[in-house]
Amino acid sequence: MKTALSYLFLIVNFSLAAQTNYTCNKLDSLSFEKAEQFLGKDNFQNYYYTSNNQLFKQNKNKTYNYKNIALGKIHDIAIENPLQIVLLYKNFNTVVLLDNQLNEVQKIDFNTIDPFLTITSIGFGGQNKLWFFDSNTQKIGLYDLITSSVKFLSTPFKGIISKKMATYNFLYFINYYNEYLSISIFGKIENLGSIPANDDFCFLDESKIIFTNNDSFFIYDFAFKTTSKLNVREKSIQNFFFKDDILSIFTDNKIINYQMNF
Repeated sequence: MKTALSYLFLIVNFSLAAQTNYTCNKLDSLSFEKAEQFLGKDNFQNYYYTSNNQLFKQNKNKTYNYKNIALGKIHDIAIENPLQIVLLYKNFNTVVLLDNQLNEVQKIDFNTIDPFLTITSIGFGGQNKLWFFDSNTQKIGLYDLITSSVKFLSTPFKGIISKKMATYNFLYFINYYNEYLSISIFGKIENLGSIPANDDFCFLDESKIIFTNNDSFFIYDFAFKTTSKLNVREKSIQNFFFKDDILSIFTDNKIINYQMNF
């Protein structure tokens, strides 16, 4: 009986530990009249957005922009490393790397790479490497920017990667079946769970997402399978982004920042 009570005590305490109280306080709002899609911000308080098929980087002192009409529409943008921004132009199967002032420093035409790849998703992998998803093989891999070599890491995946978060050692992504998975630089794949029904979501960290449902915000914890509602409610939400404990919400050419407390 004593053992059973101790086991019950551990379960109750585990459940309580899984429940986290999150509070959000509105900090400020910033106007971005030209913005069409908000991408996020970096550690230096630079905001990134697109407008008229151009990439913009804006802070309180200056605005930079990059455009490349010859390559068509921008399909994917990775801003994990503010010193090396990555743009994918899918129609031309080309990736462009930019420096911190959005100057072009490298262009990769994957039509000339052996083996031939058709890139539909890209991410910065650190140590001069890029994560990629190749629609020809349906595989995830790493591309070495120095040696121009390709290393496939996964078996084929059905469909496309809808959302992703890239780090130096892992790529976290959502697959065709709405499952949340990770793959390491050594090719180890782990299924972390299923994404709850939502209108939109962004990554909070490797094990949590922030998602919206009917203009309300929630945090879902994959480890504990718990959902916590945030005291944030905005209308006309276009998208949102989380970094450094700040939830930034883009709505009607305006970004509203909330300080999150854990």
